[in-house]
Amino acid sequence: MNRPLVNHVIERRTVAAEAAEILRQRILSGEIRAGQPIRQEQIAQELGVSRIPLREALKQLEAEGFVTIAPHKGAVVSTLSAEEAEELFALRAQLERWLLKEAIPRMREADFAHLDAIIDESRAPDNLARWGELNWHFHEALYRPAGRPLSLRFLKRVHDNLDRYLRLQIAITRDWDRAYKDHQDLVALSRERNIEAAVALLEDHILGTAKALSSTLAKRSA
Repeated sequence: MNRPLVNHVIERRTVAAEAAEILRQRILSGEIRAGQPIRQEQIAQELGVSRIPLREALKQLEAEGFVTIAPHKGAVVSTLSAEEAEELFALRAQLERWLLKEAIPRMREADFAHLDAIIDESRAPDNLARWGELNWHFHEALYRPAGRPLSLRFLKRVHDNLDRYLRLQIAITRDWDRAYKDHQDLVALSRERNIEAAVALLEDHILGTAKALSSTLAKRSA
């Protein structure tokens, strides 16, 4: 009978996905830092999983850019250079400009209300630790009316790879007020259906952050 084998495969993939999510969140939170090795035996014991689904989880994180796996050396958390950060922000700018152009004509009042609610939630003092998560929720909600789910999934991967560095930048500069204002202005311009001004602001928002982050990364590596 093949049914138990199928169930076993599904169960193993579920365990691998859960392990990947736990490790991903530890990397994003800074609990496991860039350049730090991932002790597979220790992690497997801690999570109560076997080495096989853990290896699958690490392969998934490698595909997403979170870890690097070297033969005979194991997995380490990937380090993002200033040049790599610049490239990822350039990808963000290209993709998000297009998505915003597609989204604005399709936005409805419910979309604007959702965006306003995310901004309000972001401004709560106890949510500064969730900045990366809430920042993604805002951008995702901004572009969802475009109806481009494949592009949004790709964009989520780019955001995830930048998230721990964006949090570092916010923590150092404490410049969240500018980010909040940019988000508010993006919603206001979208409400006015002012596509040209909204796209220009979005580009400044992304590339301005990129410039500041690249400077921070360069100083830390000097």
